[in-house]
Amino acid sequence: MKKIIVECLISSQKTAILEDDKLIELLIEDNKNSKKVSNIYRGIVKKVIPGIQACFVDVGFEKLAYLQLDKDSNIKAGQDILVQVNKEAVGTKGAKLNTEISLAGRYLVYIPTNDRITLSNKILDEKERFRLKKIAKSVSKDSEGLIIRTEAVGCTKEELEQDIKALKEKYEEILKEYRLGIGPKLLYKELDFSSKYIKENVNDETEKIITNDIAKYEELKKILESIKIEYKDKLILEENKDIFDLYRVENQIDKALNKKVWLKSGGYLIIDKTEALTVIDVNTGKFTGNLKLEETVYKTNIEAAIEVCRQLKLRDIGGIVIIDFIDMHKATYKKEVINILNEELKKDKRKTEVLGMTRLGLVELTRRRERDSIDKYYLSDCETCEGNSKVKSINSVLDDIEKEIIRISTHTSYNDIIIELDEDNFKLIKMKFMDIIEKICEKYEVKILLNANNKINCKKINIIYNS
Repeated sequence: MKKIIVECLISSQKTAILEDDKLIELLIEDNKNSKKVSNIYRGIVKKVIPGIQACFVDVGFEKLAYLQLDKDSNIKAGQDILVQVNKEAVGTKGAKLNTEISLAGRYLVYIPTNDRITLSNKILDEKERFRLKKIAKSVSKDSEGLIIRTEAVGCTKEELEQDIKALKEKYEEILKEYRLGIGPKLLYKELDFSSKYIKENVNDETEKIITNDIAKYEELKKILESIKIEYKDKLILEENKDIFDLYRVENQIDKALNKKVWLKSGGYLIIDKTEALTVIDVNTGKFTGNLKLEETVYKTNIEAAIEVCRQLKLRDIGGIVIIDFIDMHKATYKKEVINILNEELKKDKRKTEVLGMTRLGLVELTRRRERDSIDKYYLSDCETCEGNSKVKSINSVLDDIEKEIIRISTHTSYNDIIIELDEDNFKLIKMKFMDIIEKICEKYEVKILLNANNKINCKKINIIYNS
């Protein structure tokens, strides 16, 4: 059975997906850097560049956003335009926009400016593809574009009708807002990771959905009621509690940040990330068993293949991945390991491709990169070591501070607290993140004084109670 745990903190929101209490996926929303992909805006065209068939649009961001134009576009500077963000701003480059608006529902993606009905490539059964396309054509009578999602497999005509009706109503509301007023304006904000995941994935196999925030609880309750009224009974509020500790998620995250991953058999993986790719080395370790060497190697590689797929999803590793399996001589064993990889990767919604195994046991695969891997949030390069090792990031430190305050508020009557930090983190928080500290004070009704202490390890914080 599946549990979904949504931890809401001041500086972050994290969604842990557990199957039989084992962490299989972690979605992280950094509240300090709000995401804009899929948001819909009214923008003003500021500059048209005919030579590259593009224009720059003011949608209210710090930098002008970039929009690629079609050959027959007649867009002019100064006009209003309805746009959707399809790529975040990076460095000196502004966000990238699209004029083909798309709205995702539970079973469908609605594209009002398109007239094609397409299906997810992951729907493989031809009879089901034919059934779904036939239903979609009957419920979409206005020649509007639809993408039928994988989640639609097995759903009824009524469920598809309900989905498209809700999406059409949402689009009408967006158009109404677009016509009101002038200038850059946010017209539609995409759901955050937790709400989007629950909207798209909750089903009868979901045992519990737990959150520690009352506002998130109310938001999720509405989403669940819109899917199936009984689903709201799965929702549990553990207000202002450290639910990642309560449901044993935190220690599983710590393991997911380690380079070494132990297998049940006694073998292990070593996961090394570089700028260009991720390398995963498979080792037999303590595993000897009663089998011959070839069978021992084969069994370790099978177990490793399954665990590699879990780690790719859990750590959210994208790009090129090289897996160095232990060398096997039998072609049938190599084929079976590749088959296991392909079967396990089918459970991952992210597009992947396995390119086979070499004679030396090397497998190359690619996984589409959509977000930063989780270590980007939790870890940063150690400045003292000139980047040769990793330490806790400022994100982790801020989350740790709030979790300590949760513990103090829950178990003690202290409300005047001194927190000692290492010099670097103390300076960074003082310069950039005092607003986070102030919000923590307000939320839990405490006073926090920060002090620097050079004797403290950068991985730790020290709590002193005043009264």
